[in-house]
Amino acid sequence: MRYKVVGALAASTLLVAGLAACSNDTGSSSGSGGSSTVTWALLTSEKPAADLVKAAYEKANPGVTINYTISDVDNYQTTTRTQLSSGTAPDVIYTWAGDGNPMAMTVVQKAGLIVDLSNEPFASKIPSGIAPVTSIDGKTYVAPITFSGIGAAYNQTAMDAAGLKAPTTWTELLAFCGSAKSMGKSAFALAAGTPWNTQLIPYALTPTLVYGPNPDFAAQMSAGKATFADSEWKTAFDKYKQMQDAGCFQDGDLGTSYEDALKLVATGDAFGSVQVNSSIAAMQQDAASGTQFSYLPMPANDDATSTRMAGAVGASYAVNAASKNKDAAIKFVDWLASDEGSTVYATAVAGIPAIPSTTFKADPLLATFIKYQTDGKTDPFMDQLWPNSKVQQVHFEVLQQLLAGTLSSEDALKQMDAAYAEGEG
Repeated sequence: MRYKVVGALAASTLLVAGLAACSNDTGSSSGSGGSSTVTWALLTSEKPAADLVKAAYEKANPGVTINYTISDVDNYQTTTRTQLSSGTAPDVIYTWAGDGNPMAMTVVQKAGLIVDLSNEPFASKIPSGIAPVTSIDGKTYVAPITFSGIGAAYNQTAMDAAGLKAPTTWTELLAFCGSAKSMGKSAFALAAGTPWNTQLIPYALTPTLVYGPNPDFAAQMSAGKATFADSEWKTAFDKYKQMQDAGCFQDGDLGTSYEDALKLVATGDAFGSVQVNSSIAAMQQDAASGTQFSYLPMPANDDATSTRMAGAVGASYAVNAASKNKDAAIKFVDWLASDEGSTVYATAVAGIPAIPSTTFKADPLLATFIKYQTDGKTDPFMDQLWPNSKVQQVHFEVLQQLLAGTLSSEDALKQMDAAYAEGEG
């Protein structure tokens, strides 16, 4: 039942990234009782926001220093969870809204690793549509900062130069792949060498194939009345493999990292890549001055009017329950969720504030995504509706095997069903 509520609400309202290392400072809390240093852990995809947020916050709070560390999703989920358990995690930590992975709110809250933020100013401003994935039993545990989509990010300048248009149907998509290949380029850069990135194409296809036609699908799975293997998820997996077989991706897709995939789009060697919208900022940083980008839904069938997008809470932050600098950490999270903070953050990552901001002006390239949100044509990120973190890990593993040609779509989905059947954990 919980999943049905979350799905319906999130759909009416309006994630994430590679390399352990890109970091600024790696300082730690400087002790208890009023330390002026706050440590902050975030993902590679959020890097465009890190320096701007740090500068703005330190300017507004003289004497306070923000030290941040950045890592890719795979390393982040393992390392930060270990740090939380051992009491050595940063003060403020990137925490996924909802459930579904080792660093998701539900998982770390149940372990008593994050603090209750219910009394903070932002808590009462969280839109009802996303409140279910930011709270547990009526208490708020994460501050949602951005609302993110999953779609096709295109190098529009390269597309225009090649005389190509973004596909709006599945048939057009396969033709687009053929045209790109004939030009010696890739239609879509795929970062299958970075496990979390493999999930984005199924996440882009299933709103149209699964969750749009059957809005109760997540609830039906929760009630044991539906499975991945016996649903249109199989069509999504088959189409993913069809794209690879049709030459939609670059050579060596299984070994390509997230960062390298974004550079392929930035340079125009690939025309697009299916990504979270925050990745566009990183593409812009690597592109030549004046390069234009677009961000559009990915077609999953030949009825363009039925196309939907995945959209849900993106960046969200919690405070480490073992922080020795808790007051300063909470004050920083309050600022991140404020009009000023969310505007700085969302603008830097080409995103949209999760809590409406009076000072934010959306980047025009997000116009289509925002229209889909406004028209109720978005569905939550699928893992936010799964009962445990193992489903997502299995999802990563079977997709790499599917793309390597060592596992069928049917057997891949049966493994996901088995992980789902383990229930909450």
